[in-house]
Amino acid sequence: LGIPQEVKTDNGPAYISNKLQEFYKIWGIKHTTGIPHSSTGQSIVERAHRS
Repeated sequence: LGIPQEVKTDNGPAYISNKLQEFYKIWGIKHTTGIPHSSTGQSIVERAHRS
């Protein structure tokens, strides 16, 4: 599958840390976040996690 071009996450501290932002920059990965406190803003991610 290779290196992703873009990663979409929620606004959790682990995903918006400076260390991870630097990682994305080094690898040329675009990072986008969803709308805070909005499950519809994360609909694709939420759908993938349903059980």
